Amino acid sequence: MGDVANADEEIEARVGAFDGTEFIVSRRRWLHILDRHAELGGMIEVMKATALGPDEVFVDPRGTLHLVKGLKEATADFLVVIARKEGSKTYLVTAYPISAKRKKRRYRKFKKLPLS
Repeated sequence: MGDVANADEEIEARVGAFDGTEFIVSRRRWLHILDRHAELGGMIEVMKATALGPDEVFVDPRGTLHLVKGLKEATADFLVVIARKEGSKTYLVTAYPISAKRKKRRYRKFKKLPLS
């Protein structure tokens, strides 16, 4: 997890997460997202909203969280926020837009967490 969580790293954003942890977006991870998905440039608030209230949450075989939020008025159907949980903090790994067809295919074998 050393590439995601670093106590000395500059924080771009913090928000409460859906599970009561603190969701942290480091400056480095945010720049990583912008480098690979420039279309997400104006969507940090949507990303924070996804962390706080995702429509669905999946867990991959390594235990990484995949937070999914439906997008309105966007070029993609969903925003996927990938995050790793460490104690009382959840750290952003990456985020990307995804189509409904691709989401259905990608998440059919992942464990879906119930949301309360």
